[in-house]
Amino acid sequence: MAFLVNQKFEAKAVLISNLLDGTRLVFSQGRFDSWCIYHLRNGFAHAIRDEEVFSLMQKYTTTLQRFWLYRDFLTVFKLVTNDINCGLVNNITRMAMHYEAPREVQFILMFLYAGMVAEENKEKAILKKYIKRLGVHQVLIECMPSKMAANYSRQKKWRELQLECEARGFYSQEIALKLSA
Repeated sequence: MAFLVNQKFEAKAVLISNLLDGTRLVFSQGRFDSWCIYHLRNGFAHAIRDEEVFSLMQKYTTTLQRFWLYRDFLTVFKLVTNDINCGLVNNITRMAMHYEAPREVQFILMFLYAGMVAEENKEKAILKKYIKRLGVHQVLIECMPSKMAANYSRQKKWRELQLECEARGFYSQEIALKLSA
């Protein structure tokens, strides 16, 4: 549900990116923490949910573009830290320009990027950005329905999700050791 942006919200919001369509993505306080991603448009803010973005991604699963989108996601994934990187934000915009719907792809990749930055900053998130990678893989590569992929990790223990990532070849004990160090 969207709400009217006021000065208090605007003052606390941290810019992630200005989008091609003139809107913005920001971090601000959500229900659980200050890493909620909001889409600001025409003076209103809307908290974006994985399910919404996964649904947009699902449109690409019937074409070869799903592999391009996954490749570009992996490029972003490898460069994610716990801070917003302006160079990477600009690179995401350049990547999006190679698609038929650059605004939509920019929105998807920018949200995924912001979601991974948020995960990297959450103290209790053990798998960090890998949880987002699992969902993206499920939608784009496995063609899992968006709603199922967006809610897949709920109520699951992190070790079970770690095994899911390992089974797909993108998580290992070396990563686990590095994350715990």
